[in-house]
Amino acid sequence: MKKIILCLFLIGMLVGCSEKTETVKKEDWEVSPTFNIPVTFGDGIKGEYVLVGEEGRIGFLVGSGKEGVAEAQPIIAGKGNKYMWHFWGEKEEFEGNLKVVGINEKGEEHKVLIRNAGTPNSEKVWEYPEVAISPNNGADTHVPSNMEFPTEGLWKLNVYIGDKLFGEIIVNVEES
Repeated sequence: MKKIILCLFLIGMLVGCSEKTETVKKEDWEVSPTFNIPVTFGDGIKGEYVLVGEEGRIGFLVGSGKEGVAEAQPIIAGKGNKYMWHFWGEKEEFEGNLKVVGINEKGEEHKVLIRNAGTPNSEKVWEYPEVAISPNNGADTHVPSNMEFPTEGLWKLNVYIGDKLFGEIIVNVEES
C-alpha cells in the first residue's frame, strides 16, 4: 500500500512539474513591444513609423501615420504582406543572408518569408540573399521582405543574419 501511495505521489509530482514547465514556456511568449521612429513623408509632413521588436536593435514596420497618431496595423493569418526590417548594430553583424524562422505556439517551425510575392513563382522560404549595408530611417541597415503566417496566435520569429541569431520578435497574428 505504501508503494502505491508513493508511486501516485511521484506521478503527481511529475505531472505538476510538466505543467509548471509548460506554464513557464507560455509566460516567456510575450508579444514584443512596438516603438516609433520619426519620418518625413514625401509631401513634407512629419510622421512616424511603428515597428515591432526591440528598440535600438531590431524591428519591422507594422504601421505609420502622422506624428503622434501613428498606429500599428494587425498581422492577419493567411494574408501575405510587405514588411520593412530595420536593424541597429555593428557593420560586422550584417554579413550574410537574412533568415527568419517562424515558430508557432505549438512549437512548429514554418517558413514565413515569401520570395517573388504576387507572382505565379512565389514561394515561402527560410532566407533572403545577403544583407547589404543600407541605412534608412535612423537604422544602420534595412531589408524589405514579404511574410505570411499560416495560422493565428502567437508567433516567435528567430531572426538570423548569417549564422548568428540577431534577435527575436514575438507577434500576435490575428484571425483572417
